[in-house]
Amino acid sequence: MEENNESNQNNQNINTEELKNEVKDTVSEVKQAVKDTNLKNEANAAKNFFSNFFKSPFTEMKKIVESPKAFLKIAIIVFVVWVVAELIGSIISIARTYSYSLYSSFAMYMKNSIRDLFSIFWAILGPAIIVALLSVIIYLFMKNKKKSYLTIMITIIAAKIPVVLSSIVSLLSSISTEISKITGSFSSICSVVSTVLVYFAIKSLYEEDDDNKVAKTFLITMSIYYGILLILKFFNIYV
Repeated sequence: MEENNESNQNNQNINTEELKNEVKDTVSEVKQAVKDTNLKNEANAAKNFFSNFFKSPFTEMKKIVESPKAFLKIAIIVFVVWVVAELIGSIISIARTYSYSLYSSFAMYMKNSIRDLFSIFWAILGPAIIVALLSVIIYLFMKNKKKSYLTIMITIIAAKIPVVLSSIVSLLSSISTEISKITGSFSSICSVVSTVLVYFAIKSLYEEDDDNKVAKTFLITMSIYYGILLILKFFNIYV
């Protein structure tokens, strides 16, 4: 019994150490990719990728898993667009609040200002938390068929493209309440599509043909993911 506990503890330590090294390597590769980015070339590559992605998303997911570094710069572009869209959306929301709010005292004004600053901060960090959290869960659950953290991260970003698209479209909701009804429905659809893509991302990453095993892994992964998000809400962290 003690030997099993020691073995499990050693495996956890190895996984943690491996994860740290993987994250360090990922950060280094992302920095290098940013330095080597040619906007004109990457714009053309991104155009071709999105064209293929919307035609056959599941095929593109497999291609990403097979050669992740070829899609690294595109993943960076998608992620940056996501962060910028969330930031603009947060600023618009705050601006609309200030346009019709009256504060009874300076203290109340400062309290709301600090709250708004935090909302902008979490809007920027939100995409990073989503991608990192899902990537870490998937990485730690992998055993024999382990993929690099970079591969998992790029695949998850690709799976979140519908969410990125909904973040951009949601910016139109500031025009009128009628448009917000449309953008709200569109966001819901994009969320569902993204969840389906995460399923196929997990299937591709695990290289698993047994749908029952994939479904089980997917349910466990998403349960842990949403469980952690629920805990974060108790600390007023919404992503």
